[in-house]
Amino acid sequence: MKKLSCLIMLCLSVVAVAQNTISKIPSNASIVATIKGKNLLQLMSMEEINNSFIGLETLKEMSRKNNDFKSLEDFGFNLGASSHYFFQANDSINYNAFIVPMKDVNKFEALVSSQGKKEIVSQNGVRTIQGQNESAIFWDASALVVVDASMNNYFFQDKTVMARYGLKSESAEAYDEEETIVESTEVYEEEVEETVIESTEVSEEVYEEEEIEETVIESTEDYNDNDDNYSYYDVYDANNKIKRELSENWATLKAIQILKQSPNRSILKNKSYLKSLDDNAEATLWVHDFGQLYSNVLGGLYFSELAGFDLGQMYANNGLSAKLLLENDRMELSTSYRMSDQMAESYKKMTSRKLNKKFLDYVNEDRMIGYMSYAMDTKSTLEEYPEILKSIYKNIPYYGEEAVLGLDMFSLLLDEAAVGEVLNGDLLFLLSGISKQEVTYTTYEYNDDYEYIEVEKTKTETIPDFLLMASTEDSSMFTKLIKYAVNKEMVTFDNGYYTFVIPKSPLSLHFVIKDGIAFLGTSKAEMRKITTGTFDAKLSSKHKKRMLDNSTSLFVSAEQLASQLPIEEMGLDGSGKLEWFLNTSEDAYMTASKIKGNTVETKMVVGVPGSEKNALKYIFTIIDKFAK
Repeated sequence: MKKLSCLIMLCLSVVAVAQNTISKIPSNASIVATIKGKNLLQLMSMEEINNSFIGLETLKEMSRKNNDFKSLEDFGFNLGASSHYFFQANDSINYNAFIVPMKDVNKFEALVSSQGKKEIVSQNGVRTIQGQNESAIFWDASALVVVDASMNNYFFQDKTVMARYGLKSESAEAYDEEETIVESTEVYEEEVEETVIESTEVSEEVYEEEEIEETVIESTEDYNDNDDNYSYYDVYDANNKIKRELSENWATLKAIQILKQSPNRSILKNKSYLKSLDDNAEATLWVHDFGQLYSNVLGGLYFSELAGFDLGQMYANNGLSAKLLLENDRMELSTSYRMSDQMAESYKKMTSRKLNKKFLDYVNEDRMIGYMSYAMDTKSTLEEYPEILKSIYKNIPYYGEEAVLGLDMFSLLLDEAAVGEVLNGDLLFLLSGISKQEVTYTTYEYNDDYEYIEVEKTKTETIPDFLLMASTEDSSMFTKLIKYAVNKEMVTFDNGYYTFVIPKSPLSLHFVIKDGIAFLGTSKAEMRKITTGTFDAKLSSKHKKRMLDNSTSLFVSAEQLASQLPIEEMGLDGSGKLEWFLNTSEDAYMTASKIKGNTVETKMVVGVPGSEKNALKYIFTIIDKFAK
């Protein structure tokens, strides 16, 4: 069973399917992910996948029991369509479900039979493995469904719910007290219908009252022996057994329901989901509402109440869609994050500042390994963030009013405008190099007379060369700090800038304020050019645009990193695989846009080397290289 489950996960991660399996996902799913086999097989043939490390190892593993599989297609899945994962939650249970379309159900059942001695049986018009006690696995001629269920324990802390399912209090004081157990199968059936049944068309066929009734009564009778010696641990184990049986039963019912899902109750009726679709993407992800998700999963947890975080309130009406594009020259992961009106208004204020254009006068991309730019408005952030925190702290048990009052006092005592003038909120970090530096250090050794003596030695350290820039409209606070540090002989002044030597470290930090910019860096040469106005800047238009047009941007030059990172000296890689990866990699970057309407767009792009035909083959090449 474990091998079969692993195989299903592998097929989901390698290739996927598009018969009409999307219609099997319920309309109220919280998360939906899809892998499109058709798009993937246009990038890489089935023969190439079979001959890859992943393909060969899978075929080898699955062929150990009297079968000789030649292709992943021999497993019976339709590898040219779209496979799906979805998450669905309510107050009592969470479902993680996978849907994989079938191409040849006979081949799949032959695979199942070859992996174990368990019998394949029919149940409610679909097929399953007799006696399975892990995830619920069901299939028909069109699709395989795997459902893993986890109970929300806080749901079973309610006394009415506990009585309904024959549970007893697990508190140390109450474990030996007698409780009246309400055996109401009518209430139970109502609960199952509320929790599980979403398609009335299949309810009569799927849910058999006698089977449900028997499960509940057995669990209750097994538990209620009213034994005076019934300990806390017995109660805990008995409760777990009941909840485990419920979880397995509900997972089974959910799997059968998915296979018989009515199309008119599917996710295709959800307009938000339909807007997230992209036919060109190899994989997609959609999250309906983070607030609802957090409320269902974390809503009643003791930790959540104790900490006072009402994440459901904070992220209400916030959703996300993402897509993965594997192209000939690059792979791109883009996301669209949709905020509530209230959060969008706050975020718009916090990201209202643009990156200081003067920063660009101190960038030379010829000696730049990478950079990170960040543009926020400090004043607005300090004003808006306490308001956001109020929404998640105001309902904290016992101290909600005090928490809100404390945040109000924090805002009253803090001069947001003054702090915003000292540090405006826009930053640019440049990694301009990696250098080796010889440093001295002290150790202890025995001399010829077996005396423990102090010995000074030298070693070579690898240190980064970086430059950090931050805008400031009021440098008086920095000036006071520098004056204090000079008086305490913590820093020295030379060549127009200040230097702070970090104790027991080869790293020295240099600092200066010029033209409304606070500079902090490790390179004496660069700091000298900054103070003398002789910095030789060079920056292409694509980097300027990424920095200035976005609230955040990140870039790594693979060529510069490969040429400067001393892999051998640092002992990072003895096999040569890391060196190969760096030498064959292309540049990568990430951006997060300014908010437009209620939406923030992010994009992460990794280049594909010219030696590879497309991004998918490049991924498989990397796996093959590092796995062998």
